[in-house]
Amino acid sequence: MKKVKQVTTNIIEDNHARHTILKILVGGLFLLGIVYAYFVISITFNILARKSLESNVQSYSSDIGQLELSYFSGIDKISKNYALANGFVEAHNSIFATRSDNSYVAIR
Repeated sequence: MKKVKQVTTNIIEDNHARHTILKILVGGLFLLGIVYAYFVISITFNILARKSLESNVQSYSSDIGQLELSYFSGIDKISKNYALANGFVEAHNSIFATRSDNSYVAIR
């Protein structure tokens, strides 16, 4: 306890130490202000970017809806004759790859 009182007495009497402590406190306050401003600006720009992305999603959803509509209207035009006329051929002796259910996985 005596050391604490001695250090406080030395700080109170020493002008250079008081000025140094004041500079450190003001510098820390200034640094905290800059960090706060950075976070506020960052949040603001992130909100604006999110709003922009939301409007893009809405426009893309509208475009997808229009493409689905054109797909459903054009699906009736596709027939076997249409496919053969466009170069598609009928598949014979098709081979399919399957996954067996008795495959084992090593777990450690």
